[in-house]
Amino acid sequence: MKLMRLSPTKKVIREFADDAGLVYFGYVSQRSDEHHILRGMTVSTKHHDDHYCIGTYEGYDVVFVERSDQLRNGKKHQWHIMEFDLKRADMPHTFIGSGKHGLGFHELLATKYPNLQPVALGKTAEYPPAFHARFATYVTPAHAVTIEQFITPDVAAMLAEHFAGLVVEITEHALYVYSEKAHLTAALLDAMLKNGAWLASRIDENSR
Repeated sequence: MKLMRLSPTKKVIREFADDAGLVYFGYVSQRSDEHHILRGMTVSTKHHDDHYCIGTYEGYDVVFVERSDQLRNGKKHQWHIMEFDLKRADMPHTFIGSGKHGLGFHELLATKYPNLQPVALGKTAEYPPAFHARFATYVTPAHAVTIEQFITPDVAAMLAEHFAGLVVEITEHALYVYSEKAHLTAALLDAMLKNGAWLASRIDENSR
């Protein structure tokens, strides 16, 4: 009897889940009530979630999925997403990502959240030039100053140094870390987990 070989992606994710103490489930249906469905900007009525993992890390409930969907322009797209449940509520809806166009992030932002506009952080303090060079921050104009309470200059400096190539979404109750990189590695998953947990803790601290 031949043993079925794991795909490279599945092998990387399963080993990561084991090391991080997460439980690996594989494919999950968004119509099933048995699992917490990861929301965020990529959720749609047609998305497909695979390699679903769930557990806790550094005191945070964590969910990971590989999500596939078709964008409005007809192109198929894939994201690797990690969700962290924030311990405090009432966060302004915010995106932090590359200012470059052409990514699925910008397609979704333009079609689903046109009320979120790019803002230049720095109204209450000076922000690192590296952050401005690598990231754009999107929030409603009414929260352009409020978001600086949570994404402070020191947090922005860490984002610039450790979140290159990633997209961050903050909702009222959760933090999402997205990767659109085609090649998934253990190092990338480890960075998403550790950096995401760190950012969630800083947001919670700054919301007190």
